[in-house]
Amino acid sequence: MMLSFERGDPSRPRGHVLVYFRATNDPSHVLASYVVVPPITMDFARYIPPMFAAQFGGIIPSGPAAFPLPPFPERVESLEWVREAANARGDDLIDGGSVDASDIQRLLTLMTEIASEYASLYEKRSVSAPVPDADRDREGEPRSLPPVDVDELLMSLMSDREKVEKLARMTGTVRYAVEGGDADLLDETVGEMERVGRQLGERYRVAELVAAARDPEQHAGRLAEVLLQRCFRLAAEEYDALAALDREIDALRDGGGEPEPPRG
Repeated sequence: MMLSFERGDPSRPRGHVLVYFRATNDPSHVLASYVVVPPITMDFARYIPPMFAAQFGGIIPSGPAAFPLPPFPERVESLEWVREAANARGDDLIDGGSVDASDIQRLLTLMTEIASEYASLYEKRSVSAPVPDADRDREGEPRSLPPVDVDELLMSLMSDREKVEKLARMTGTVRYAVEGGDADLLDETVGEMERVGRQLGERYRVAELVAAARDPEQHAGRLAEVLLQRCFRLAAEEYDALAALDREIDALRDGGGEPEPPRG
């Protein structure tokens, strides 16, 4: 199959690529997955128990080792988010076209085919091809690519609910670090919360959660609790509950007191 590169050069693939699709019935519904061609050849069949080998035979890539993560594309915030992520990480970017977002089997097959073709291009890449000017530094030398952040990649496989649960655990750790005066633990945990926040997007208001969690004032603990409730509601797509929680957040921020509990 022919791959449509929106970013990158098919003759010199970088070895890591973001692939996105638009839902057929709603072009604003964007799905994406990530493909990595590891520098060390792997035979994925070795990691599949023999009793399951027949079931996975159709999705284990053949030829150069590459595997999409997640195996089929998941919904992401927007096309702009995908493009910004590819630019920031130095990834190739492939437009996978329009798909039926509900056809999981088709999505799985598409990603397996794309991963296999991308790996084949990587194996055949022209290492002697001229380096594009955009990939050179000021001295004209090839610009080194940023390393793939494994933690960031693994986190991208988590659902929003799982990320919010991770935030909840870390919020407790931050409060503990503040009360105990443990600056190292505080800085480390805040950094992890900010990393999760970048994955979730601004609508989760993670920056506000971090600020409340590290605020030693007593009312800040309640504010962090309500902000977490809002994150959970948002992850569950319970949008009707957000307005009441937003009012409570505003009241806590403005007065530092306990407003009337949200209805419903």
